[in-house]
Amino acid sequence: MKQETLYKINQLEEKYCHGCLLKKLNRDRGSHTSAHKFCISQCSVGLKIRSHGNQLQ
Repeated sequence: MKQETLYKINQLEEKYCHGCLLKKLNRDRGSHTSAHKFCISQCSVGLKIRSHGNQLQ
């Protein structure tokens, strides 16, 4: 189960997060922290990754 969840997270990140223009824009306008906050609270992919991450606890 843990391995499968980690695989899903990695797949989402590779497919959608690498090269994400919104992530880059948020980093350029603010900081790494503000970009991360955006990703985990407003981005649909980030919310899905966060949901999977909560399953690991």
